[in-house]
Amino acid sequence: MTKNNSRNRLKSKYKSAIVFPSIIAIISIGIIAFPMLPEQVKALSGQTSSFDNSDLSQTSLAAAQGALNSSGNNSGGTQNEIVNKRSVNATFPLDTPSYLMINTTTGEKLLSSEENVLRPQASTLKLLTGLVVIEKLHEEDLVRVGDEALNIEGSQLGLLPGDQILVKDLLTALYVESANDAANVLAVAAFGSMDEFIKAMNDRAAKMGLTNSQFKTANGLPASEQYTTASELAQIAIAFIDNDSLMKYVSMPGATIEWTRANGIKLKKTIVNTNQLLNKYPGDIGLKTGTTTEAGQCLATYITRPDGNILLILLGSDQRYQDSIELLDKGIAQLRTRSALKSLINQPDSLMNSPGFFAP
Repeated sequence: MTKNNSRNRLKSKYKSAIVFPSIIAIISIGIIAFPMLPEQVKALSGQTSSFDNSDLSQTSLAAAQGALNSSGNNSGGTQNEIVNKRSVNATFPLDTPSYLMINTTTGEKLLSSEENVLRPQASTLKLLTGLVVIEKLHEEDLVRVGDEALNIEGSQLGLLPGDQILVKDLLTALYVESANDAANVLAVAAFGSMDEFIKAMNDRAAKMGLTNSQFKTANGLPASEQYTTASELAQIAIAFIDNDSLMKYVSMPGATIEWTRANGIKLKKTIVNTNQLLNKYPGDIGLKTGTTTEAGQCLATYITRPDGNILLILLGSDQRYQDSIELLDKGIAQLRTRSALKSLINQPDSLMNSPGFFAP
């Protein structure tokens, strides 16, 4: 018995000698790698959440919105001051992309750069288009196309005045193929005219507190004094993610659209999602692409993970998929490190349970 007690005391001392220096070393590495980690871990330690791989809860939505509001307020000036520092007609630099990545489950800001700089947003604006029109239209509504479908550049379904098409097919074309004519048709069908839709879209943005955004089109094609920021586009994306009826469209890898010409001829068109990361990058369930000469390559990406869901907004890139993959890899590495450190702080003995760490 004496020998066993002595062995146990020796083992306990040995474990203590190993555990606590190791904990200090790991925490030190985490602090060096992530300077803001102590505050974030402290904040996280008081939270309890069940990680949901599907939709955001209202609590998570509020947390993410709070993080974005904080991001705007800590940018070195008020939102209005940021707008006043730069003419909305200025040439937007494409050599310095803007991006913002947040953990929408906890509200943590993981990575960011120039997230409050005014930029054109190309077709990522269609996230807001859907949020506005879905309040007025039902998916099974049959819409008659007017002149709003004419003289449109870029991606389009090929609609003509007099065509008839269901709202659900317009939404599919809007988010899978990024059809600019579908955006216009939805806008006019919902509000009677493009002017009324633009007013409603900016009213919705104002209600969301987006003081650094102004919209002039339903489809995101270039327009004078049309702009947003990565931070404010993220707020739009969060509202979109919380809308189940819209999220199903951006998650479609492809679809077949049907509509009827004015002369009664029925047409079909098979389309493929413009988002090349969808279902290819682990956990990617889509959001929205956008590309114009003025805006560069833009991409809003939503990743679901057991340790936290990630939203990435990237504007003004010249290689959006490569940039997004690199940023997502970095963000996920931070999530893993923070989760490990949080677990270690809450349960120091868990380090001894790591396979191969301690062999008596």
